[in-house]
Amino acid sequence: PDGFPPPAPPPAGTSRVCFAAFTAWLLGNVATVRELREEVLPRLRVVGPVVPLPSGDLLHWTIDDEREHVVLEYLDGEMRLHNNTVGAFTNDPDFTWHLRNLNNFANLSPDWPKGGERITVQSEVGALPHAVGHGFNLLGLPGDASPPSRFVRLFFQRQYAVLRAPPASLNESLSLAIGLLSSVFISQGTVASASPAAGFELTQYSVLKLPAARQFLFRDYASPRWRRVRLGELDFAPRAGASARSLPVGDGTLGVEDVTAKLG
Repeated sequence: PDGFPPPAPPPAGTSRVCFAAFTAWLLGNVATVRELREEVLPRLRVVGPVVPLPSGDLLHWTIDDEREHVVLEYLDGEMRLHNNTVGAFTNDPDFTWHLRNLNNFANLSPDWPKGGERITVQSEVGALPHAVGHGFNLLGLPGDASPPSRFVRLFFQRQYAVLRAPPASLNESLSLAIGLLSSVFISQGTVASASPAAGFELTQYSVLKLPAARQFLFRDYASPRWRRVRLGELDFAPRAGASARSLPVGDGTLGVEDVTAKLG
């Protein structure tokens, strides 16, 4: 993303929303992606920070309902809405940059490597070249923690998994999603910090959103145990004097169950 529009009086009828409050505003005012595209965006202006963010990061948002998946970002002061048909999303650079970058990994394949079959020669160690183990179809898949590499890793692993072993149930879909998120998990201290004051980047929490099933799953950095909220069973109707309800992301444990007694 490359900049919000410069401060200026908006056209009549335009809603102005602070970038820091945009997610909450969106959840409270827009029901579907279609409504966002057709009714809200034409009269919406997101107001950016007065000064650059301390981290230097710029902002974009992934927005999903049970039918559509889109990415909203500002480029050169203009709002852009993209259909997220690739099923992946990470931070900077902008979304279209990430899409074009996938072409740089067209050599990857879901199939067993056979590139050496037509040039096979016999040697003192046998016929070569040939794959000497599993995983060589992914040779060249980037493994670092940068946003471009995480985008590529998520896209190709998801596409190959769905192609070769498509999930047949909700639980299988969740297992696949959890595995994909684990492949881009960032452990504290592994990613270099630009300055001591910036601290270290880490995966503070992970979430799984199931719009069609009206479910929301989350876990914190320390514990691998997922917790589920069934949104369809909650009453979101506004009530006078009602206080906000919340849950801590973590429960202070590692999520490890001691099963020693079951073996005694």
